Amino acid sequence: MTDSPKHSTRHKIANALNIVLIAILLSAVAGFCTFGNIYGLFLALVTALIAFGAFKHNRWAYFGAAAWGLACYQLAKQGYEFATIKHYVMGLGIALIPLALFLHEMLANSPTKNAQNRSTDDTDKKNMPD
Repeated sequence: MTDSPKHSTRHKIANALNIVLIAILLSAVAGFCTFGNIYGLFLALVTALIAFGAFKHNRWAYFGAAAWGLACYQLAKQGYEFATIKHYVMGLGIALIPLALFLHEMLANSPTKNAQNRSTDDTDKKNMPD
């Protein structure tokens, strides 16, 4: 199997990028806490939940991180938040979108295949022949 070393290398890179994503999210939590109001606390809580989900390799957390990146980009672009670090937030926000989607493909836990795992011997269904 020649794909095994390549797969493990890609997996190691994905794990390293996951650490980078979590570090960015945790630094954002600290930044949101400096707002000193309920809005900042709410943003910090949401960001912390996304970071925890990324730590657990939750597939929805990666989508949340991509949406979070886009939201931060828009907040900075419109001038609502991040006035002093506007360009950094915009750059990181855009970079997080493909990063989160890549990590979703590489690390996210697969959903359970309920339809394939179900097996019933019930012949009373309407779609069964008489």
